[in-house]
Amino acid sequence: MISPAPLWALVPGGQGVPLAKVGGEPEPVGPLRWPACRSCGTPMRFLFQLPQVPGKVELSPFAAVYVFQCENPDTVCYRSMPDEGANAVVPVRAGEPKVEGERPKGVAYHPWTLGFAPATEDTAALSVDVNEATSEQLQALDRASEEAPESKVGGVAVWLNGEALVPCCGEPARFVAQLSAMPFGLDFGDNGRGYVFRCQRQPEHFLFMSQGA
Repeated sequence: MISPAPLWALVPGGQGVPLAKVGGEPEPVGPLRWPACRSCGTPMRFLFQLPQVPGKVELSPFAAVYVFQCENPDTVCYRSMPDEGANAVVPVRAGEPKVEGERPKGVAYHPWTLGFAPATEDTAALSVDVNEATSEQLQALDRASEEAPESKVGGVAVWLNGEALVPCCGEPARFVAQLSAMPFGLDFGDNGRGYVFRCQRQPEHFLFMSQGA
């Protein structure tokens, strides 16, 4: 089992963490190429970004990651899945800030800042194998899921619609963060959540997926 990173809640409208934000325009820390959907070819919509913060968000050697998903209304792209090419986590090293590539048409999501706050969760209860759990363990899982932060970095992923496997290079990817659709108004299905993971064997490779409630 992967040892979870330190847990911090992500607070909508919080201050004190430069470059942690949802919506608006991405604020690059270096050269950022805007990704296009591999399924339909249209530029993806920017969702959120997280910076490298020692002791809170470990992204080294990258200075930040930028998360996008396809929201082309004329196609059915499988943007909730981590390996269909309809979403992207773009890691960026520190350098000359610039954004390259075609941007999507339409209005960006409303901009929000993000702050970090200390948080706790029942890691043992959240990590139970639901296929082998007793009724008591499943009840503990439900309680822990209700009490855990909806948006956070570190800890373990709290799934809304059944545990999902996010493998990369033949082994489980490391959980980095999750973000609730609300209050940001992000399109993750029915009031869902988005999840960021990082490959253990190829740490330059990040993955994203979402679940509806």
